[in-house]
This record gives sequence, C-alpha cells and structure tokens, in this order.
Amino acid sequence: MTTKYGFSDVRDQLLDSIKTAYPTKREGSGIAKVLGEDIFGSPKPHPNAVLNLFTEQGTKFALPFAAYRAGLGGFSSLTSDKPGTVLPRLALASTIYGMEMIRGGLARLAHSAVFDLSLKECRDGACAVESSSPPKRRKEALNQIYDFMVREGKGDVLSCDLSLGIIVCANCAKTPEKTYRVWRAVIWEELPRIFGVGKSWEEV
Repeated sequence: MTTKYGFSDVRDQLLDSIKTAYPTKREGSGIAKVLGEDIFGSPKPHPNAVLNLFTEQGTKFALPFAAYRAGLGGFSSLTSDKPGTVLPRLALASTIYGMEMIRGGLARLAHSAVFDLSLKECRDGACAVESSSPPKRRKEALNQIYDFMVREGKGDVLSCDLSLGIIVCANCAKTPEKTYRVWRAVIWEELPRIFGVGKSWEEV
C-alpha cells in the first residue's frame, strides 16, 4: 500500500521498525526491546501470517528470523489452517527442516557437554558433579543440564544465553557456556541458509 500510493516515508519508518524486531545481526536480538510479531501490537498476529506477509512483500531480510519465530510455535502452530496462517508448501517444509537442523545441532551440543562434564573431576564440594558426589546426584544434575540446554525442545534458544551456575560450579559451567555462545553465533550466521532464504545475510 505504501508503495502503491507513494508513501515512501511511511514505508521507510515501517521497515525501520521491522528491522529492529527481525534483526539480521545477532547483537540486534540482544538489544531489541521487542522481537518478532510483538512489534505489530495487539492483537498480536500469528507468526505464520507474518512470515506470509514478508514473503508476499519481498521483505527478504526479515525472512530468516520470521521463519525461526514461526518455528518456535511447534508443528501444530506451523500447520495451522486458520485464515492467513496457512503456509505455502515450500515455506512450511523449509521452516520445519530449519528448526530440525537447529534442534538437532543443539541436542548434539548438549550431549557432548554432558559427556564432558561426566568425565570431569571437580573438587568443588558444592558442585552437583563434584567427584565424590553420589552417582544418583551426578546423574540427576547431568540430566538437568541436558534438559536446560535443549530447553526440552522448546523456547527461543537464539535470543537467550545459557547460564548453568544454578546447577554446577562456575568452573564446570565455563566451558559449556562458552561452547553454547559460539554455537549460537554460528547458527545465527547460518539462518538464511538453514531456512532456504539465501546463502548468507549479505545475500538477503
């Protein structure tokens, strides 16, 4: 509409707002006051409807994060048949595939972190994986760490940092937390490719 009727200033303002809510840089997701479909106010639109809107309007820079946001709702949300929320077959397949890639990578990362912690000989008596802890306590702590890292398959893993200090000591938490930050940075850079939008952020 803004293009059709020549409201270029309005269009530019809308795009600036969208750029903050659908960032192309990882740092933007950390400093944005509002992310995703929340930028549209109340009533909040379904993330599928937003993804459809950006696709139809050719707002390519917003598509990777919009697809990620749509994927956060899970399979039942992605396959919604309510008016305006039905995704085209290609967009649906790309979003499901992309979320599976992210969740699968996160599960492998969590498994590796838990395995490394299970071999660690911690001497901090207050740490849940301390060497002399009962096997049951260590197992419960390791399971808790795994569940916490993968967010039990739910939750916004790209906009939330990892803090394991409530489960293990700072020394034991240091390596998995750092590895998680690196993983998040890599996944963010790969979002356009993961969701089939382009080869890189520069391209979109």
